[in-house]
Amino acid sequence: MDEVTLVRSSYQLIRKDFGLEEHLDFKEGENESDRLEDFLTKQVNYLLDHDFNRLLNILYRIDIPENKVKALLQKSAQGEIARNLALAIIKRQKQKVITRQQYQP
Repeated sequence: MDEVTLVRSSYQLIRKDFGLEEHLDFKEGENESDRLEDFLTKQVNYLLDHDFNRLLNILYRIDIPENKVKALLQKSAQGEIARNLALAIIKRQKQKVITRQQYQP
């Protein structure tokens, strides 16, 4: 699976888990990974500020370990918490996409 397909498939999982109505349009020639990271960082930052419990629920459903979440919240610089959580989410969703592809008939 190429990186573009992996990122776009990961985005679909993220969109479902976050219950997002809006679509992220990937444009030809742009770096999909950076675009997804920026997009998700904004979503996570909003939830950090406005609905922390919902964010924790999403992280639990995505299967980000609680100790990892705590470490990211405690050890990240104030302005980097949302980005670091977004990167952890993207990494986990990519793992799910790869695993599902490996076990498809």
